[in-house]
Amino acid sequence: MSGGYLRRILEGKLDGEELERLPRGFQRIGHVAILSLPPELWERRREIGEALLGKNGIRTVAVKVGGMEGRERRPRLEVVAGDRETVTLHREHGCSFKLDPLKVMFSPGNLYERGRIPKLVQPGEVVVDLFAGVGQFSLPIAKLARPSRVYAVELNPVAYGYLCENIRLNGLGGVVVPILGDCERVAPRGVADRVILGILHVTHRYLPLAGQVLKPSGGTIHYHESVPVSLHRVRPVRRVREAFPDREVEILGVRKVKGYAPGVVHVVVDARIGPRSNF
Repeated sequence: MSGGYLRRILEGKLDGEELERLPRGFQRIGHVAILSLPPELWERRREIGEALLGKNGIRTVAVKVGGMEGRERRPRLEVVAGDRETVTLHREHGCSFKLDPLKVMFSPGNLYERGRIPKLVQPGEVVVDLFAGVGQFSLPIAKLARPSRVYAVELNPVAYGYLCENIRLNGLGGVVVPILGDCERVAPRGVADRVILGILHVTHRYLPLAGQVLKPSGGTIHYHESVPVSLHRVRPVRRVREAFPDREVEILGVRKVKGYAPGVVHVVVDARIGPRSNF
């Protein structure tokens, strides 16, 4: 929801300068609203949270206290208002996701992207999601497309537990195969028509792995990266090309997913990777 909405409900509770410092919007996951507040509003966080309670079914308000933590991508959030029960049911793209947004990562800002990928998957494809989380890419693909198999790999045992529960909840056990562990060790090799690399910051390190996961005949990768705006059409493409020096690389598209930080954007590169040289 927009910053205008926040300003409207907080008029009379914050002064003019504080209203101007409110974020442009907030995230909504099930009944939980998540705010990112500037330091100047930190002391008013509980009052801001209380104002959101009850609006459009919001029962819990949390604020970010830092970035994702560790390889397991654990959120750093503090509940400032409402119900302390943060396990929730979130629905999008015809799927239901049970999760605790205080314990596992789930980015509402990737909503369009999670709906875009299933439209690209061809009937019978094998898809490998290397950073599956609670199933936010894997389940819509299985639900909305007609893949023969989706391998969903997740390192965080809490997220993996929700992934397994969400597969059952959506009746997708015949299509989605959950795999617990470090994708470099446990991801199936040589099986995929399509590979999703849906994390940020260190994603380029996993490009060689994506090449191993693809079938020897090649396939498509969806490579996500956070990158300075000035480099967003250059660096991600260069990294994809450099990761496959002995294979043909066709860049199918570069798309901005969302703003990530001041001067930084989250982009995704769709690329067709050709056959291995010894194929």
